[in-house]
Amino acid sequence: MSGGWTLRAPCRGQDGFTVNEDDWTNGGDLKRLLGPQLATCGPCPYRAVCIATVKPAQAKFDGIAGGRLWCNGEVIAVLDDVFEGELAEPKLRASCGTEAGAKDHKRHGERVCPSCRQGAREMAARRKTDKAKEPGQLQLDFGTT
Repeated sequence: MSGGWTLRAPCRGQDGFTVNEDDWTNGGDLKRLLGPQLATCGPCPYRAVCIATVKPAQAKFDGIAGGRLWCNGEVIAVLDDVFEGELAEPKLRASCGTEAGAKDHKRHGERVCPSCRQGAREMAARRKTDKAKEPGQLQLDFGTT
């Protein structure tokens, strides 16, 4: 980490916010190994600047940054009091207004913009409606003729 804020952060001088690649294979391992350290971020006033410095989504980061546990740049666990405002401001993207746009914002560690949030909601509702329309399981009669 860099900047004067790191000298005042609660995690200053502590280990256990990242792990060696050989020590884990999946998100469950990361939660087990790093989960206890996540509480250190609770009182930290530098969570937003930590995320902006580490850039966990872009870097495909594995570890703790900004009150969140990241696995391959995706958030897999959060403190209860984290809020979306700590993430970077969303950039206007070609995919904005769609479910893919919402995923793109998340992938870049940004807040999801309102049009992408709405696009994701609409797509989820459409999938739910389509699933309800699907016929039940077919029953085949293999009787002899």
